[in-house]
Amino acid sequence: MRQTKEGSVKLQGEIKTELFSNSDHQLVAQVKRVLQSSGYASLAKVRVFAEEGKVCLEGEVPTYFMKQLAQTRVLPIEGVRRLTNELNVDRQYHHFT
Repeated sequence: MRQTKEGSVKLQGEIKTELFSNSDHQLVAQVKRVLQSSGYASLAKVRVFAEEGKVCLEGEVPTYFMKQLAQTRVLPIEGVRRLTNELNVDRQYHHFT
């Protein structure tokens, strides 16, 4: 087993496996921390999934602003290669209650 220049490991001839600087589990935890630290309770409830640096956000938020804010906060995180924002805006949200 030897590490190549590209950050891959070559195992027994043809088999290669990629090494990622930020495992999916660590990436999910980091994304959740960033969303929870936003100060918005609805962002703290967002479900986060990651696979090979591809992050998916799911759940409901009260406004389109919150949907965009979640995306804006997650994109700069190291290890996020692609983001799918599947957050739904809750149309029943009442601004004054």
